[in-house]
Amino acid sequence: MGREIPYNPNEPQQLWQKQLFPVYLFWGSADKLKEEAVAALKHYLIAPSFVEFDYEVLDASTNSIDAILSAAYQAPFGSSHRLLVVHGAEVWREKARSGDADRLAEAIPRLPASCCIALIAAAQSDEDKRKTVLTSRLDKVIGEIGALVPCRAPSLEIVQKWLLQKAREENKNFEPEALELLITTTGQELYALEQELAKLFAYTGTRSTITKADVQTLATDTPEEVIFAAVDAVVKRQTELALHLLAELHRYDPKPQAVAAKFLALLARQFRLLWQAKLLIERRIHPSQVSHLPEDIATELPKEASITGVHWKARELYTLAKQWSWHDLADAMDQLLECDTANKGAAVLDIGLFGADPARNLQILVLSLATSSTMNNPVGGTK
Repeated sequence: MGREIPYNPNEPQQLWQKQLFPVYLFWGSADKLKEEAVAALKHYLIAPSFVEFDYEVLDASTNSIDAILSAAYQAPFGSSHRLLVVHGAEVWREKARSGDADRLAEAIPRLPASCCIALIAAAQSDEDKRKTVLTSRLDKVIGEIGALVPCRAPSLEIVQKWLLQKAREENKNFEPEALELLITTTGQELYALEQELAKLFAYTGTRSTITKADVQTLATDTPEEVIFAAVDAVVKRQTELALHLLAELHRYDPKPQAVAAKFLALLARQFRLLWQAKLLIERRIHPSQVSHLPEDIATELPKEASITGVHWKARELYTLAKQWSWHDLADAMDQLLECDTANKGAAVLDIGLFGADPARNLQILVLSLATSSTMNNPVGGTK
């Protein structure tokens, strides 16, 4: 294949350390590594003030080879080089596009010295086993003049170093057991790990160490676990975490109406439980008494979704209820009703913040509830 520089996410400078090449071809099964490699090249080559002029992204599936070559020949405006990123390079494997691949192979030796092209071939079946990345001729030219950059599924050691580096960037670190558990429960796929990291960073807040208990709390495997964790994050006012989990819910179920219906129902139930817990606090009922309430107090509680049915959670519900004023709880129930009404097609003017898009409505609701201003002490992640 010619010159190869296997990409190591912990040492991105290997791409240009010995020599900056005019063309790089990123291929392999790890699309996340390709994304990070191009970001590293961009950071190295492009002056931040001139990104708009000296950095361009095109797609080979929707742009002609003429458009791509025209972009490649443009001079940089304020950086040492102009970086052209071309996604969809895998289309040049098709016989119908072989002419384009040949034209690119002919053009690469004549690229201006100030040009750097990053070709990205998306992962396909058995990507890491390919002997020919695009075409024999194009691979040969790139291997001679530029570099082929395999982005293969990373080893366990590389994944561990990648996670530790991501944590350091957020001024955080892992307990050894936490790191091991995160990889065990999530696997070594970097996109999935990145999602789990975002949740962990949001959950731990200003706390620097990510513990095994944190991973056990957040490393969710099923949609049911995710939706309960999202509800929990809202009532604890962990805004960033709640939004991350909400986005994860939409990945599990692409139908926004279905996600909204389940989420709102569980959220309403949780706020009713907090309402009951707050009432019991005012009635001077200890959490240990919730399973056998005095009759006069029991009659004040709803028969359905009663706190007595989850009496073992009374202590936790009491703690949460203290963080919500009566006004907050009433406002939360009003917003839940308004959001549900909007999702069912009510006129936008009648319901204030909420519109016709259920997914957007849930985001607005989470932001509104989780950032309530009367909160004194957040519960959960930050310690």
